[in-house]
This record gives sequence, C-alpha cells and structure tokens, in this order.
Amino acid sequence: MSMVAEASVRHWTVAFRAVQEGHKLIALRNVDAAIFWTPPGTPPTTYRIGTGFGEVKAKFIQPGEFIPEGDD
Repeated sequence: MSMVAEASVRHWTVAFRAVQEGHKLIALRNVDAAIFWTPPGTPPTTYRIGTGFGEVKAKFIQPGEFIPEGDD
C-alpha cells in the first residue's frame, strides 16, 4: 500500500513542477497518466521520456483529437 502512495506522490509532484515551469496541465489521471498542453514534440522537462526504469511514454496528439479515459 505504501508503494502506491509513494508513486502517487511522485506523480503529483512531477506534474506540479511541470506546471510551475509553465506547462498547462489538462488532466492528472492514474499514477501513470498526465496530460499536458505543450508545443508539438516538447514534453515537460520534469519527465524523462523513454521506456526504461523511471522513464515515461509520450504520446503527442493533434488539437481537437479525443483522448478516451484509459487510452492515454
């Protein structure tokens, strides 16, 4: 249970720092999902993009594209 709580706190903290840097947070979903409005191809610097440990996947969509819950 504490590992889930720690992951949630890390998730919220990283998203909060991205907002402090000027990014627009659209949605903060599950522990592994945050949606930001950024210029094309420029993720917040608070996130490490990749597929390794401690890295996150990035998915860039076009304005007006719908993101169903759980599909991000």
